[in-house]
Amino acid sequence: MVKAIFDKQIMITVNNEVGTLAEICSVISKAGINMIAVNAYAVDNKGFIMFVTEDNDRAGKLLKEHNYNVREEEVILLSIDNKPGSLQQIVDKIANAGIDLTLLYGSVNPKSKKSPIIVVTEDNKTALTIIKMR
Repeated sequence: MVKAIFDKQIMITVNNEVGTLAEICSVISKAGINMIAVNAYAVDNKGFIMFVTEDNDRAGKLLKEHNYNVREEEVILLSIDNKPGSLQQIVDKIANAGIDLTLLYGSVNPKSKKSPIIVVTEDNKTALTIIKMR
């Protein structure tokens, strides 16, 4: 069974410097805010960090107070069964509807029955409706 809801992800672009992600994580964790999923990568001299927390409003505010340029983007937050084929069923539905999938990331604990997955498409509203269809 798939649970799918709209949520927001926090997005930060930074100079690619050693320790920046550690600092961002420290700000969030010291506030007692749990991260649900995180995606971070660097291209040339820029670092790109995207994540969903259990309290994005508070996390975003704290990061702004630390002078980070925080943006938000609507995402689909999925909770899918942690078994082979679960993700394929979702991406097949999106592809079969002709919707461009622009970003996907998640966190998987092999011992958990569910996995959180973050999805961004060119049409999140339609994608959410399709994902929820049986």
